[in-house]
Amino acid sequence: MAKDVEIITEYRVGIGYDVHRLVEGRKLILGGEKIDHPTGLLGHSDADVLTHAIMSSILGAMSAGSLGDHFPDTDSQYKGIKSIDLLERVRILMEEGGWEIENVDSMVICDQPRLGKHMENIRMNLSEALRVHIDRVSVKATSTEGLSFTGTGEGIAAQAVCLLKRYIEETEKPSSKAKKSSVRKKKEVEKVRPLPKVKKGEFKDVVVWTDGASEGNPGPSGIGIVFEKPDGFEIGQYSESIGEFTSNQAEYRAVLKAAGICVEWGVERFSLKSDSELLVRQLNGEYRVKNESIQKLFFELSAVLRKFKGWTADHVPRTKNEKADKLSKLALKKPG
Repeated sequence: MAKDVEIITEYRVGIGYDVHRLVEGRKLILGGEKIDHPTGLLGHSDADVLTHAIMSSILGAMSAGSLGDHFPDTDSQYKGIKSIDLLERVRILMEEGGWEIENVDSMVICDQPRLGKHMENIRMNLSEALRVHIDRVSVKATSTEGLSFTGTGEGIAAQAVCLLKRYIEETEKPSSKAKKSSVRKKKEVEKVRPLPKVKKGEFKDVVVWTDGASEGNPGPSGIGIVFEKPDGFEIGQYSESIGEFTSNQAEYRAVLKAAGICVEWGVERFSLKSDSELLVRQLNGEYRVKNESIQKLFFELSAVLRKFKGWTADHVPRTKNEKADKLSKLALKKPG
C-alpha cells in the first residue's frame, strides 16, 4: 500500500560575516565572553562580532533577512544589549520556523588578543544560547600576520557557517489499488472533535492550547486550537485553513481566534498555552513587537484580551502541545 505522507528532511546552509572597530573605553566581548584587552569593539550593542556573524548565518539559512532588519541600530532598546541575548531571540525565530541546528562553524579573525584560553567558555556560551550540544558549535581563531585592519589592531572580523534542518510532510498520491483504503484511513485520522454549543457564561475559566503552522514564510497556513476546562476536561477542538501567512502570523491568528471564541462564550478568565516562545514573551511584555504585520495582530489581540477579567500566557514545550500542533497541520491539508 502506498503511503499518504512521507516525512522528508530539508537542509539549509547560511553564511555570516561581521566586523567592528576596536576603540578605547569599551569592553571586548566575543561569543558572550568578556576578554581582558585594552580596547573593545565599537557598536550600538555590545558589538560581539562573533555572535553577530553566527546570527547572520542562521537568518541567512532561513532567508529571514539581515541583522539590521531584526535589530536596527536606530532602535534604542538595543543600545548596549548583550548580543548573546539577541542570539537567543534568533534561535526562537529559527524554532518557530521548524528549524533546528545541525552545526555551526565560526572563525574570529584578529592578531590580538589571543583567544586560545577562552575558546571553551565561548563555545559553551554559544551552545547554551542555541540550546545545542557544545560538540555542534565550532569556534576557531586565526591571525592575518600583521596585514589589514585585523592585523594592525584596528578591528576584529568574524565569519560563520551554519547548517539547519527541518522535517516536512510530503503527500504522495496513493496507487489505484490502495486509493480506497488510503482515503478511508485518512478520514478516520482526520476527525476534529467539534466545538459544542455553549451557553453564554457557561464557562468562567477556559484553558486554550493553540498552534499555527505554515508551509513557507509566507505560505499556506493553518491554525489548531484545543479548549479545556481548568481541570483538563476537553471542551472541543477547532481547526481552520487561514490562507497564506508566515508561521509567526499563524501563531497570532490562532490565539486571536481562540480569544474571540472565548469572548463569545462569555469566558471571564482566559489561560493561553502556546509552544511559541516568541509570541508568549511578546504578550507578556518581555519582547518588543517590531514587525509591522505582527504589530497589527498584537494590538488587535491585546484589545480582545482586555475584554477578560484576567488572562495569562504560558510557554509550553511542543511535546505538550501535540493536539493543537496536529490540528494546525491538519488544516494545511484542507482547502482555504
